[in-house]
Amino acid sequence: MRNILCNIINPISAESYEYLPQHIISIDNGIITRICPFVDGDILDYEDYRDAVALPGFIDLHVHLSQYRIRGMYEPALIPWLNKYVFPEEAHSIDVDYATDLAKRFFNALSRVGTTTSIIYTSPYETACDTAFEIAQSMGIRAMIGMTMMDMNSPIDLEQTTADSLKTSIKLYEKWHGKSPLLDYIFAPRFAPTCSMPLMQEISAFALKHNAWIQTHLSENPDELQWVKELFGMESYTEVYEKAGLVTPHTIFGHSIHLSDRELGILKANEAKIAHCPDSNFFLKSGEYPLQRIQNKAIAFGLGSDVGAGTTLNMLHHAKMMNYRQSEFSVLPASALYHITLGSAKLLGMDERIGSLQAGKEADIVFLKPPEDYPLNEQSLSQMLFFGDEYTVQETIVAGNKVYSL
Repeated sequence: MRNILCNIINPISAESYEYLPQHIISIDNGIITRICPFVDGDILDYEDYRDAVALPGFIDLHVHLSQYRIRGMYEPALIPWLNKYVFPEEAHSIDVDYATDLAKRFFNALSRVGTTTSIIYTSPYETACDTAFEIAQSMGIRAMIGMTMMDMNSPIDLEQTTADSLKTSIKLYEKWHGKSPLLDYIFAPRFAPTCSMPLMQEISAFALKHNAWIQTHLSENPDELQWVKELFGMESYTEVYEKAGLVTPHTIFGHSIHLSDRELGILKANEAKIAHCPDSNFFLKSGEYPLQRIQNKAIAFGLGSDVGAGTTLNMLHHAKMMNYRQSEFSVLPASALYHITLGSAKLLGMDERIGSLQAGKEADIVFLKPPEDYPLNEQSLSQMLFFGDEYTVQETIVAGNKVYSL
């Protein structure tokens, strides 16, 4: 049992949040058992975090573990960047020692910035993905992890055969699905240009049969869109995935920038999800996310760091960039918080367990301390979002277990 006296900022919806000063959060066996105002003498055994604010742990919907070390390596467009930096770096993870060291550093870095749930791509090697699972399990990380799949138009040392890509992914799914309350497997075809139609259709068939999750990239860059049209001869990128059967309620599409109204309609009709990666879009000059059109269609989306094109794992930074990357539309602090916490938990079907601080939910919590001379109050959320790197992560908890402390 832990009783922690702190201040709380809690998401309620995309329009509102609550500020609860000097409340006790009680945690027992990984579950929040009580949240109540502090009354001196009511609870004698408590930890005093009154100089900190508690928020639900942050959720990163789109991140590449295998690209962690190439953050900031610049090319001004997606395809040249992949060829120059991403593919050579991912090839290093064929070495188990390299993949192990990388996974340890990556998960430690996630915990240091308050991320408690992440949706992860690894490099296209079974050992690299399996190692990531093992490290995550040993460290108490909550994640969905998938081996990147690619069976065409890829460097020879990364390209898989269609049969091997599918066989290996299913093997990893069967090994890790349902084996841990914190971990699950997610099928991860990189994107249509490197995945044949037979591979994508086989992934779809298996995933639909087993109610499994899928992640891939959609309409990130204009050159990519043209390439997809040349490869598949179809009207739009989304229709390629629709034909493959990949547009499902359990599919997360990264980016989704250059979409027609028809494509948005396909995503909505199939209850597909989007991971919006504003920092990455800015870094690669990919384009501006059509936030208002996607909100008008009521398509579920949350935020992703997209490291390595994203420059940091810190989800407060990406919440800020959600605002900054809109030329005219303002994103209020309540909305930014929602899309890195409760909104993303709902998207994943996990909002009964995580995403906000409530009695009965699992204790995924990040404690942040403000800069010196900045008082904690209802406006702290705004300051936290817009100069979040000055707020210090004091402690990160996943399912009641401390995964990081200052």
